[in-house]
Amino acid sequence: MPTTAQFELYHGAVLSQIIRNPLINLKLIERNDSYGWGAYEVTDNATTHRIYIKWTSQITNRRKGESVCNFTFNEMDIDKLRSIDISRNLLICLVCSDKEICTLEWEDIDDLRLTLERTPANISVSWEPSTSLHIKCRGSELSRTIPRNRLKTFNWS
Repeated sequence: MPTTAQFELYHGAVLSQIIRNPLINLKLIERNDSYGWGAYEVTDNATTHRIYIKWTSQITNRRKGESVCNFTFNEMDIDKLRSIDISRNLLICLVCSDKEICTLEWEDIDDLRLTLERTPANISVSWEPSTSLHIKCRGSELSRTIPRNRLKTFNWS
């Protein structure tokens, strides 16, 4: 079972990148320390986004320096995503221990059919040194890679 300290560490990694922008207001919507997720609302002067953060401390190292993290989205997680989703302004941040933050934008979430299907899903995030992040969900790979710095460069407006 995750500890409060782990929750704060992994969520802090995401939130510290968001609040660097002085025009951003951040509000916690809901969290569940036992399952390691939290939902936040990020607002600038024009747009409101909802962010769902999920983390894992387990990284598997494979051949040629490839690293992999797995995230399980059960029915409760999927229902939670549906309840906090506000149109196309939902982001999912998957924190891979102290190594990577994979930020999925609406197009990625939609392509993975994460909120469209009620069945549990396993999302796999993999990377090699100096590469973008590769995403697999329900046996299919996302057709594009995710830049490692996506959250830092995200346009909130």
